[in-house]
Amino acid sequence: MNNELKEKIFDLVLKEALQESLDRELREIDEMVANSPPHEFSPQFEKRMKKLINSIGRKDRIKKYKRIAVRTVVSIAAAFGLIFGVLLTQPEVSAAVQNVIRTVFDRYDKYDYIGEELTVDNFNNNIRLGYVPDGYYLSSGDYSHISVSLTYVNKDKNEIMFDYGIADGASSFYDNEHNSYCNFTVKGIEYFYYESNDNDFYNTLVWYEDGYAFSIFAHLSKEELVKIAENIK
Repeated sequence: MNNELKEKIFDLVLKEALQESLDRELREIDEMVANSPPHEFSPQFEKRMKKLINSIGRKDRIKKYKRIAVRTVVSIAAAFGLIFGVLLTQPEVSAAVQNVIRTVFDRYDKYDYIGEELTVDNFNNNIRLGYVPDGYYLSSGDYSHISVSLTYVNKDKNEIMFDYGIADGASSFYDNEHNSYCNFTVKGIEYFYYESNDNDFYNTLVWYEDGYAFSIFAHLSKEELVKIAENIK
C-alpha cells in the first residue's frame, strides 16, 4: 500500500471520527437542554422585551416581509452599486427634516438618519428630559459611547422611556401593524407618531434634531409626548 493511499484512508478515518464526536456532543447538548427547567426572566428583562417588540417589531417579520410599499418620505437607491443621493419628500415637509428617510414595509417602518457631523468625540450623553408629567422621576439609565436610554417612572409604576443616540448612519425600526401612524411638524422639527392599538404597548414619538435620533415611549397622549420632546435639555 503506497503512502498516498495510506494518507487518503487516514483522512477518511479522521473525518468520520470527528463527525462522530461532533454528533455525540450535539446529542449531549440536546439532552441537557431538554432536561433543564425553563428559564425565568427578570421583570426588568420582560419590560425591555416589551419595549423592543413595540419599537422594532419581531425579527421574523423583518426577515419574512421584504416587499416595500413606498409612502411619505422614501429613499431611492440606484441599482448596481450606485450610491443614493436623492431624497424625495412630500411638498409639505420642510427642508429641515431631509436628514430622515422613512421606508415603509408591510409590518414595520424603517428610519435611516444621515447628514450631521456628530461623532463619538462630541456626543453628549447628558441630555435629559426637562419636562415630565407630575410624579415622574428618573429611575434608571443605560449609557454607551453612541447612545443613551433613560427610564422615568411614577409611584404607579408607569414609565416614560427616552432614547437617543448618534443619528448619522443609524437605522431604527418601529412596528406599524399595531399602531396608528401620523407625522407632523412643530417649530421646524418633523415628528413621527405611533399611537398603539393595544394598551399593553406604548405610544411612540420619533424625531431627528441636531445630529441626534430621539424616541420616547409612554402611555401618554401625542400632545404630552410633544411637550416632553420640546423640553429636552
